[in-house]
Amino acid sequence: MSRDPGKVLRRSIGVVFADGGLLTLSGAAPADGGGHGDEPLLAVLCDPDAAPLVFEEALLSTEYGEDGAQRRATLELWLDGEDGRPLRGAGTLISAVAIEADGIETRIAFFRWALEGREGLGHYEIARVRG
Repeated sequence: MSRDPGKVLRRSIGVVFADGGLLTLSGAAPADGGGHGDEPLLAVLCDPDAAPLVFEEALLSTEYGEDGAQRRATLELWLDGEDGRPLRGAGTLISAVAIEADGIETRIAFFRWALEGREGLGHYEIARVRG
């Protein structure tokens, strides 16, 4: 794999919590070619006994290892951008794999996640274009 990280095409997270809840977060690079962090992120939280919550704003911060794999991530999920406080969460790496085909490198990392005291397991995938 190349050491140049390349342009991020998409990032996605999926978490299954111990209580049966689910969290998904997904973002794709903007068509106008914006930079890292410019992609709109959509996040949805599904609790076992409640309607899904769609967040107005989702912020994702990632720490990478020397090998370029995502090692840690933090989340801020805002239901309403003006009032209240965000749900905060974090994930840490369990293991990861990288696949490259047709000029696109995809790194899938399996994470241990926590969101406001709820623990879960899930993935964090990043796909990048290679030059």
